[in-house]
Amino acid sequence: MLNSSFSGAILSRMEYRMKILFLIIKIATENLKNTTEQRLVDRSLTDEEKKARKKADRERKRQEARDAAEKKKRFGLTPEKKRKLRLLIMKMATENLKGEQQRRLEARKNYIEQHLKPLDNLSSMSDAQLKSLCQELHSQLKSHEESRYDLEFKIRKQDYDVNELTIKINDIKGKFVKPSLKKVSKTEQKLNKIKKPKEDEPNFLNMANLKQSTNKFALKEEQEEEKINYRDQVQLKSAKEHKEEEA
Repeated sequence: MLNSSFSGAILSRMEYRMKILFLIIKIATENLKNTTEQRLVDRSLTDEEKKARKKADRERKRQEARDAAEKKKRFGLTPEKKRKLRLLIMKMATENLKGEQQRRLEARKNYIEQHLKPLDNLSSMSDAQLKSLCQELHSQLKSHEESRYDLEFKIRKQDYDVNELTIKINDIKGKFVKPSLKKVSKTEQKLNKIKKPKEDEPNFLNMANLKQSTNKFALKEEQEEEKINYRDQVQLKSAKEHKEEEA
């Protein structure tokens, strides 16, 4: 059963491929036939008919170009439309900013009203009541300061984590973040060079002359030593030979 189903699937695929192949051959033959007919028609046309056909083609292309330009002008962004769109975007942005500021002010006001209760008449309170009120306000202030410190620490930690993650991403991508360089004015450097005394500046010419002079003296001494040694050797050699002859 399995072999028969497998062979049937293969045959169906082959039939499908053969149908596609025949369809492609049919389309190719029709295109070839149309091109040959067009060539025959072109050959049978006279010169005037060919010129008329070329003229009609040129007119058609011009009309298509005009239609495209008109469509672009109608639906495209002209400078006037761009200016109006820019003004509209700026207006919407300012309105959004104003609405955001208003929402923040309202949220701040609501938070203050919820957490800060209005004070009673202080003149009618006794010393014990005033003392308890001060202690209560102090405890509230302490709790709010602690929460503020915790939030600030949390924000700093988040900023640090974000910075570390951006550095890691840049390292992975191979990007190098340019460090912020300190700007140094060239006028200050020039003034410092002018103010600097000339005695502190090394005189390279004198140093070079001194070096050359020392080298010259050293060469002369070596040459003189070499000459003296050579003469002594010759004299010793001649004295030895004379003694040998006398002996």
